[in-house]
Formats: sequence, structure tokens, C-alpha cells
Amino acid sequence: MFNSLLQSLPFPPRIPLMGGPTPIQRSRLAWGEDSLYWKRDDLTPYGLGGNKLRKLEFLMAEALSQRADLIITSGASQSNHARLTAVASAMVKLPAVIIIPGETPTEWGGNLLLDRLAGAEIIACGEEPLDQAVKRIASEKKSQGYQPYTIPLGGSNALGSLGYFLAFFELLKQAEEQGWAPGTLVCSVGSAGTLAGLVAANALLPQPLRLIGVSVWLSTDQLHSQVEKLATEVLGLLHAPCSLPPFEIITDFIGAGYGLPTPESSKALIECFRTDGILFDPVYTAKGAAAVKHLMQHKRQAFPESLVFWHTGGGPAIFDQHHYSDLLNYA
Repeated sequence: MFNSLLQSLPFPPRIPLMGGPTPIQRSRLAWGEDSLYWKRDDLTPYGLGGNKLRKLEFLMAEALSQRADLIITSGASQSNHARLTAVASAMVKLPAVIIIPGETPTEWGGNLLLDRLAGAEIIACGEEPLDQAVKRIASEKKSQGYQPYTIPLGGSNALGSLGYFLAFFELLKQAEEQGWAPGTLVCSVGSAGTLAGLVAANALLPQPLRLIGVSVWLSTDQLHSQVEKLATEVLGLLHAPCSLPPFEIITDFIGAGYGLPTPESSKALIECFRTDGILFDPVYTAKGAAAVKHLMQHKRQAFPESLVFWHTGGGPAIFDQHHYSDLLNYA
């Protein structure tokens, strides 16, 4: 059923970075009577894994089709998107520039170290807003004779979000083959592209799933409008305009701010690692896991269901000792 639907849609070109579906793992955690599954996009094949490879399949294909000779993107110092962009760029033999906020790092741990090992040039933009710095540096590189291709924060535009449109149907097919059906799907949300792709795909189901995004930095209204805009653009790219199904945004697990662990997220990270052997990252997925624990322990419906948390990766960030050594306080 899903294959015929997907074959009818006009997808743009992409380069193969995924190698096949990522595994689904059933959890052994005793958080409630619902069945909990992890969709393991931390196990994508390159650069220590993560969800951004799905987006980069489309984005890098467009860069190559435009004959770009330089990739420019931006993100926080422990950006998973930046890491995988650096790795994917190196694999297709294009230099990459990663623009980060603040001052030039003096320590190169976690994702920053991997950015460097992949050959990316790291440019710190101080107090200048990231979007302005990206435009300025792209202009400077053009004046130096480059033909840069700029990838937005998190790879989150409509083209990149197509990766999670396809991923949604990958999950449904796997669950069908395994003899179960997802009821609620949860993911952590930063730049909105992952959730937007899932929402756009959910719009094509006769009975949509319950989708929940766990914000790691934006307010409900900001994130909701951003996801709606991107999801609508995804359906527009596929010439499949239709109304979007409802989706939920949870902002109760942001804590003190982006990239700052909370007691709940730190405890969830350790509990999941010890019980299921899965490592979440302190920035995104640990906060999502904490939200899943809360949802399962304070559920709305009386009947049991199958809940899926989309593990979008990010494990290397935990090795930034400057920011995350406090996790040991909860071990």
C-alpha cells in the first residue's frame, strides 16, 4: 500500500546516505502499560549516526546538481547537523564551512572534534546572529570565486524535510511487517524539519497517528507555526496539497534553555542507557525521552497503545565534558 503511494509522488533526486531502514527496538522500561518502541536513527550508517542524514540525501543532491564547490551551514557548537553535514560533504569531496555562535573554541570535544576530523572549516561569528553571519560568509566566499551551497539550520527546509516524509512510511511498513501498529509518535524538535516531514506524511493517512513534538528551545506558538509552514511546503513540493492533521507541541521539558540538561532529562538518559543500552544526547533526545516517560505515566486514554519515540541521534555531544560532566551527579 505504501509503495504505490510513494511511487506516485514526484520526489526530487537524492543521493544514497541511509543504506536502508534503521532498526526499531522495543523498550524494556517499566514506564507504564503501553508498549514503547525506539526508532533508531542514531544508527544511520555514517559519521556516528543521526537523523540529519535523511535530510542530507536531498540537500546534497541539490548541491551537486547546482555544481556547488563549497557547502556552508550553521549550528550550535555541538550541532549534530553540522557534524553530519561535514561528514557528508567530505564523502562527496566538497569542502564545508560550519558557522557557530560565540568565540572560537579552545576545546575540541564531542561534535566539534568530529567536525574538524571531517575537514570542515569552523568559523565563530561572535555576537553576530547566525543567519546574518551565514549570508555574510557566503557572500565573501563567492567573492573569492566559490560557488557555495547554503544548508539552513538543521537542514530544515522543505527539501530536507522530505527525508522524514519518507521515514514516516518506513516506520509504518516496518511496524506492519512486525505485526503491530503505532498509535502515538514522539520526537524531539529543534529546527522543526523532522516533525514537519512526519506531519506532512501523516496528512496522507486516512486515520492519522497522534504526533507529538518535544521542543528543546522554541515556544509552542513559534514551533507550531514553523512546523505547519514547512509541512505545507513539503506537500507542495510533492504536488499533494491537503489539510494538515493536528499535532501537539510540548514545551514543558526545555528547562533553563537550549543545550542545558534538566534533572528529568539526565535521569531519563541514564535510565534508558542502563535498561535498553541506548544513549540519548543531553541537548535533544534526553529531553524527548523525559517527555515520553511523563506521557506514559500520566496517560490520557484508558486503553494501552504502541508508542514510538524517534531517536534522532546526537550521542557524540555527551563527550563535551565542559558542558555535560554534571550528568555524573545523577549516575
